[in-house]
Amino acid sequence: MRDTSAQRAPLIWQRTDTVGTELVFPVGNDPRAASGSAVIAGPVPHTKRWHAELDADAVVRDLTVTCEGGDWNRTLRLARDPEHGWTCRTEETGDLDGALTDGGHRGAPLPGIDDSTRLHPDAIIRLSDSPIFLTWALRRLRLAAGDRAVAAPTIRILTPSLVVLPGVSTYQLVSEHRLRVSGDEPASGYELDDDRVVTYQPARLRLAH
Repeated sequence: MRDTSAQRAPLIWQRTDTVGTELVFPVGNDPRAASGSAVIAGPVPHTKRWHAELDADAVVRDLTVTCEGGDWNRTLRLARDPEHGWTCRTEETGDLDGALTDGGHRGAPLPGIDDSTRLHPDAIIRLSDSPIFLTWALRRLRLAAGDRAVAAPTIRILTPSLVVLPGVSTYQLVSEHRLRVSGDEPASGYELDDDRVVTYQPARLRLAH
């Protein structure tokens, strides 16, 4: 079975809705850290790089994401303090604009969130179109196939805008290899392997390796 905590071998996902590939790598011998890098075409061609640090229970406690296009760059860092909750810091250069449609926005919304106190201290962190974050969510929630759907506070980070959206998402393992996610986000289904790594999201992405 694949060691999804340490991610000893890189995982590769290919987009099926556009030209794009994401690679997720282990970070040295640390089973609680991972980094990813992606190249995405489409209306706003860009690269995406991220680094995540996790607790033992697959809880993301620190995440840094950078999205970069031809003449713009955005960086977001979310960090969780056990006593004080989340902090959110952003940097941006250039002008991200054009036909951005993530989260229903038009143009280039500001990265981050206006008030980090809106972020639930125990929320699940998910980076859009980075399926490894769903694997971590499943490990944390300890879902069993056939159980009722579980609602959990979730922080979604949209790319390439790096807008931070707090809400409640619903997770249900319909079967051992099928996940359904809904709630305060568009409902979507996912196929999983035995390690609960996403292998396919219809009309969006598939696991290549």
